[in-house]
Amino acid sequence: QATSRRRSVWEVGKTALLLGLTSFGGPVAHLGYFYEEYVKRKKWMDEKTYADLVALCQFLPGPASSQVGIGIGFMRAGVWGAFAA
Repeated sequence: QATSRRRSVWEVGKTALLLGLTSFGGPVAHLGYFYEEYVKRKKWMDEKTYADLVALCQFLPGPASSQVGIGIGFMRAGVWGAFAA
C-alpha cells in the first residue's frame, strides 16, 4: 500500500509538472488541459466527478484550475498528492 501510494504521489507530481510546463492560457484553458489529461487520457476520474470538482472549486477564492489540480492530486494520492500537484 505504501509503495503504491509513493508511486501515485510521484505520478501526480510528474503529471502536474508536465502540465504546468506545457499548458498555456488562463485558468479556464488549464481546466480543458486537465480534462483531457486526467479524465480522457489517464482515466483517473469520470466526467461527473471532474465536473463536480470544477463546480466546487469555482466557489473558492483564487484560480479554479489551481484548486482543481490540488483536488485531483488529493483524490489520487492523498495529502502528499495534493502537495505534489
